[in-house]
Amino acid sequence: MKTVKITSGQHRVLQMLTRKDLVTLKKYPKILAESRHMLRVCKKVIKRVDALTEHASRRKRQTAYKRIVSICRTAIERVEK
Repeated sequence: MKTVKITSGQHRVLQMLTRKDLVTLKKYPKILAESRHMLRVCKKVIKRVDALTEHASRRKRQTAYKRIVSICRTAIERVEK
């Protein structure tokens, strides 16, 4: 039997997964790489939204939203590719 070393964080995540999740991951291993990319993009989007001031001008908000949309679009295209 093959053993794999994992970190404590990975161990906690694996404990939360159901049998159905594990079967899906075995069937589609590419999901993991794509989910990592999507996670990074979500963190970037959150950072951009948090950076907006409460009373930002309309132009600043529009520019930030355009950037957020472009980040999300490129992430989705990369995952679907």
